[in-house]
Amino acid sequence: MPTKPNTSLKDVAILHQGPAQLPALVIGDIRLLGGLGDRLFRLLAAIDHTGSINQAAKDVGLTYKGAWEMIERANNLAPKLLVATAIGGRLGGGTRLTPAGKKILQLFIQIRNEHAQFIEQINQRLASDPDTVFLFKRLIMKASARNQFFGKVTAVAVGAVNATVVVGLKGGENIVATITKESAEALGIKNGVDVVALVKAPQIVLITDFGGYRVSARNQLTGKVARIQKGAVNAEVVIELAGGDSITATITNESIETLNLSLGCTATAVFKAGAVILGVAA
Repeated sequence: MPTKPNTSLKDVAILHQGPAQLPALVIGDIRLLGGLGDRLFRLLAAIDHTGSINQAAKDVGLTYKGAWEMIERANNLAPKLLVATAIGGRLGGGTRLTPAGKKILQLFIQIRNEHAQFIEQINQRLASDPDTVFLFKRLIMKASARNQFFGKVTAVAVGAVNATVVVGLKGGENIVATITKESAEALGIKNGVDVVALVKAPQIVLITDFGGYRVSARNQLTGKVARIQKGAVNAEVVIELAGGDSITATITNESIETLNLSLGCTATAVFKAGAVILGVAA
């Protein structure tokens, strides 16, 4: 007679939930040597609970064949048999966990609980550091604009229609953005707020010699050419600013020759305040 299942519904639920899905900065799962991971142990728990590999496979989201292949591989890797066939079964199966299988399943559940506590402690520690939290928010941000600058609002001038916002970068440079008054209010733009300034690379003009002229564009960031990547028609030019930030411009290959751009030469990235899009953390 097959042994009585001893994996509780709580244990099965814990394994099906996977690692704690908190709004976490650090996440992780457990994988044992030989590639024995979470899905195998969820399958073992389901087998122990249902007494049927057919039902267990459905619970875990595997095909019957896929479940058996996973079990066979685990049996081959383990020093003792983990899953064995038996006559009968609560749902007409014929599969049960051996004492070795039950032991390793309970061990994995214990490890998972301790691992979840460990990850939670790390996240609590990281969440207490505002700089770390903001760094991770930057890393997960996705935007099509090639240039993304993170800084703090240092000045805001609100007019009848538009607002002019000055963003201080970490190296001391400033970026000026012109946005609508409604946008400034909706984003909660004010002094000291952390923001990201987005600027598309094609909207940036490079100048190497002003020739005695001044230009009306509010943003003029000077630095050294750090990289030039030529394409069939256009090229990407990366300017490294003194403070450590870099800005990328897309210009034609012909302009590269006209401006006599080369690595290490000085160039100024010029763009209008209206070309800057501001974003704040949700």
